[in-house]
Amino acid sequence: MSNPEVAKDYIKYFYPDIASIADLDTLNPQKVKLLSPHLKLFSADVVYRCRLKAEKGAYLNFCLLFEHKSQPDEHVSVQVGLYIFLLMQDMVKQKGRKLEPVLPLLFYNGEKEWQPKTVRQLFQGFPHFEILKSHLPDFEFLFEDAHRLPPGELLKLELSYFRTALMSMALKHRVDLIFQYFEVIFEGASDKDERLATITYILGVAERSADEVMEALDQKEFGTKSKVMSTLEQLLEKGQQVGKLKARVFNLLKTSTRFPQMSAVDLADFTELEVEKVIGLFDQLAAPGQPELLGYIQAQFLPEIKLSTEESTKLNQLVADLLDSRR
Repeated sequence: MSNPEVAKDYIKYFYPDIASIADLDTLNPQKVKLLSPHLKLFSADVVYRCRLKAEKGAYLNFCLLFEHKSQPDEHVSVQVGLYIFLLMQDMVKQKGRKLEPVLPLLFYNGEKEWQPKTVRQLFQGFPHFEILKSHLPDFEFLFEDAHRLPPGELLKLELSYFRTALMSMALKHRVDLIFQYFEVIFEGASDKDERLATITYILGVAERSADEVMEALDQKEFGTKSKVMSTLEQLLEKGQQVGKLKARVFNLLKTSTRFPQMSAVDLADFTELEVEKVIGLFDQLAAPGQPELLGYIQAQFLPEIKLSTEESTKLNQLVADLLDSRR
């Protein structure tokens, strides 16, 4: 949903009444800086802003939230309520800016069916609820559950990347159907970036390697097969390169710990890493703590590379061992 065109189609398809008053041609993603790190609630979220039709100077905000947990938080409305009010508070702080509505769009594609509770519903059963309920803050989600989106209905959508994205998400926990509908899923992915985003998502949710997916696709015939296979091959090559880089970085840390007398130049030559970055690592060893060294390693050696939980644990331990060896 970080793609504005997909977001537009999403709003038009699920919420035509809101689409009828919103000038979605002006829909633009907003940079939100007000949230502190611990308030990152969801694995992905995007805030969009657009004008209202026939209303000069009036704007509407959409807060697109994605919940992927198999057991979502029962108190999600409290968290999202805080999120919304912080966005509004940020508007208030901006001199000359009018307060604008923020609509919470929540898309759920966890494993089990789920319906988020409103704030008032959380208090049902509380003593004297009927007297108190009108005084409790409340709002309703614009909520969609992927379980309620049958493939047959999605196929009726106009051919577009929106259909591709929606089908990929709706079939997240039905891997057999992902492969059954593989051809039609990719029909709407019109360029390399869209194919790459789709195949990356499918690889993640199908919990299968690119090799396994390629083997499964090799037995299928469809119009965009060559392009999809080419994208998979690129991912495989990139994955192999990333794997080699991680191994070199881990080897650098282990070797530095075991052989503290080795120079930065020798270590760089041994691990096939850039000598300037290895020299920088040595400079960081003079810093007071582990976070600084970890930050340097991730920024200089592993930029934009995601580590698994196991890899992160290993990296932390290797850094701790290296620091201990230099004390």
